[in-house]
Amino acid sequence: MRELRPGTVIAVIALFIAIGGTATAASGLINGSKIKPGTVTARQIKNQTITTSKLAPATVASLRGARGPVGATGPAGENGQPGTPGQPGQPGAVGATGATGATGADGVVEPYTDQVLNFNLPTEDFTIPLSIDLPPGQYLLTAKTNVVNQYASGDNMIECTIWTDEVDGVDRATSDVPYNRIFNLSPMAVAEMQGLVELRCVAWNGPAQLFDTKLIAQPIQG
Repeated sequence: MRELRPGTVIAVIALFIAIGGTATAASGLINGSKIKPGTVTARQIKNQTITTSKLAPATVASLRGARGPVGATGPAGENGQPGTPGQPGQPGAVGATGATGATGADGVVEPYTDQVLNFNLPTEDFTIPLSIDLPPGQYLLTAKTNVVNQYASGDNMIECTIWTDEVDGVDRATSDVPYNRIFNLSPMAVAEMQGLVELRCVAWNGPAQLFDTKLIAQPIQG
């Protein structure tokens, strides 16, 4: 235990006398003036007899030692528990309308078709080997056929015509075909129409035969 300084002991004794009771001071038994400096040391004072509450503030301050060095940093504490999830936020505002995209390419429209593999042509009378009933619109009309002249006496004038209810004979193809020879006929036209489109054919001089014959109506986009 650290030994108290003489001045401190004197101050403590003086305070003790002051607190110890008026009667003692009044009786003239002991007071501060009757204690010789250095007479009372720390060994004469019983532990815990005098507390800081009985000392003057200046005396308490004189008992306080110098501030010690800063202690070492302690170990990091454990991670705390996760917090409670927050409430969902409010929906955001609707974004602005984007720019209009570029116009896409026109789609492919399937053509209307009719076909026949073999067809015998009568003489001097138009017949209709193929026909298509079309909705309103603009069309590229084509016909393709192979003709064989069966007239043994000579050439045979063979004619095939694309025919509509609105325009008679839109386009025609003719050929003088020698006996037992094969020729190709391909009439073609563009027409704004609706209803029936027909392929009408005739052999003017004698019998003939058509084979691999097609009629095609391809819609034309705006």
